Amino acid sequence: MHLVIVEGIPGSGKSTTARFISLQNERNGRETKLFHESAFQHPIFLEREVTDPIEWREIYLANLDRFLAALPEDHSVIVMESVLFQNPMIEQLHLDADRDDIIRFIEEIYLRLAEINCTLIYLYQEDPTVGIHRMMAERGGENWLKHTYEKYKHMPYYVNRGQLDENLHLEFLYEYAVLARDAYAKCKLNRLAIDNTAWEWPRYYNNILEFLNLTYMPDPILSPQELMQYVGSFQNVELGVSIHIELQNEQLIIFGNQQLKPRDVHTFYLDHISMSLEFISNDAGGFSSLIITEKDLVGNQKDEGTIFKRIS
Repeated sequence: MHLVIVEGIPGSGKSTTARFISLQNERNGRETKLFHESAFQHPIFLEREVTDPIEWREIYLANLDRFLAALPEDHSVIVMESVLFQNPMIEQLHLDADRDDIIRFIEEIYLRLAEINCTLIYLYQEDPTVGIHRMMAERGGENWLKHTYEKYKHMPYYVNRGQLDENLHLEFLYEYAVLARDAYAKCKLNRLAIDNTAWEWPRYYNNILEFLNLTYMPDPILSPQELMQYVGSFQNVELGVSIHIELQNEQLIIFGNQQLKPRDVHTFYLDHISMSLEFISNDAGGFSSLIITEKDLVGNQKDEGTIFKRIS
């Protein structure tokens, strides 16, 4: 079994990169499982709020130990994001834990991962402010910053600094970026660091493929006529949720502005959300339903997937 972990600051491209690595392994004939950070019932992340840093670290390590103990002894690949740096470091920073303790905690994780076949892909920026402000602009600028600050200002990191204003969250992200870089410097796992300041993803992906010894296999190309058969509204009555799929600029669009990309002829995926949609054909040759086959926090929380029936 090969575990691939993708890390970086929020908005650095972790989720999209994790999806890319997962798909390329799959298309290279390797059984692959992807855990986005939005995955439902994540095997490592804490499911309840814990306010003591020491207790938090103990639970996280216990979850990690259970996950590692259950890994199959085969040639499959598991791709995860945010389990080594982002989630543990940000949660510990929220609790204003001692910074040396945080680094030691990450080193404890390293020791466990060193016992298995594990690779780390680390996305960073030489100047962390570049990535932070790019992410902020993509997520809504000042409105996003204010909303995020309001969400977390009750946490010790912000309280201990007088809850000054929303710009304190930018300081928080900068401190995380620097701490992650310090932790990466101590990493002895098989690893690849990519400075993605220039945002030149084809070049970065070529580097990743070469590093992982994978052959690039692109998404299938579907014509607008083929894509049109998937356009419509689908509903799950039990959840009270409707999904609307449109065709814009020869691309399938869901959730208003998210592109559905072809995984194969009848299955589509989202880059940065743990969601894959498989369209189900009927006897008449059309597509009367779809099933969300990846477990995520919103669309599907079942092992067997969640079915949405076409309503228009």
